Amino acid sequence: MQEPVERKLGTPLSEKEAEQYLRLREMLFEFAKLFDYEEASDRAVAIVGPAFLDTLLTEMLINFLVDDDKEVRRLMQPEGPLGTFGAKVSACYCLGLIGETIKADLRIVAKIRNRFAHDLRATFSDAQIEGWCSSLRWHKELLGEPPSSASSRDLFQVSVNQLVCHLNGLVGLALHHKRRAP
Repeated sequence: MQEPVERKLGTPLSEKEAEQYLRLREMLFEFAKLFDYEEASDRAVAIVGPAFLDTLLTEMLINFLVDDDKEVRRLMQPEGPLGTFGAKVSACYCLGLIGETIKADLRIVAKIRNRFAHDLRATFSDAQIEGWCSSLRWHKELLGEPPSSASSRDLFQVSVNQLVCHLNGLVGLALHHKRRAP
């Protein structure tokens, strides 16, 4: 069994880790600009949010898996075993990096994203999408029940933002549990 690399909190980041951290911060700022509550396009919101969640899942796995860029990148390639959003969600859950509620919400977000990506007429007022948005749970556990006036799009955006906040923190924590090659 692989043991995690012993790393104490407060240990300075390596140059490579610092570059990854700064790159992820830049991406977070870009995400914040694109995932705007004033954005007119439902499609843009439905695709940008999950795309950034995919990035965070990738970075979390990179930080957790052994320090072998070539092999880890091979896993993450689109045709690789961890190349899809769903595979990353499953891997993060099976490795103990995320819990059941986060896993379930990420899968719902993926359904919503796929619907918008493959149906040009999809909107957040579609009954099936409304149902999916209503079944998102993570934000409810954190913030309580949303107001009755919240739209499906509101629920989606709040959910994605809460997932981004949570996963963003886990990216750094995964580094402290990095696997060591035997």
